[in-house]
Amino acid sequence: MCKEIGLVKGELCEKASKTWSGNCGNTRHCDDQCKSWEGAAHGACHVRGGKHMCFCYFNCPKAQKLAQDKLRAEELAKEKIEAEKAQPTP
Repeated sequence: MCKEIGLVKGELCEKASKTWSGNCGNTRHCDDQCKSWEGAAHGACHVRGGKHMCFCYFNCPKAQKLAQDKLRAEELAKEKIEAEKAQPTP
């Protein structure tokens, strides 16, 4: 799959699939559906917020990609803090 991503020109923006329902356990099915049903360049299963979801990747302007990366970094930091709080202290 990395080869497929490398062939796409420009930046890719991640969006949760609008056509996928239920847990995403097969990235190839997610990829096929994102491409054929949603016109995406690529699709992949990821766990976000404890849910197995299908995400589609679309070509997008660089400014939009930078804004999306910033939001994702903030989400990851929040998830890390919540995970640390959930761990029992010895």
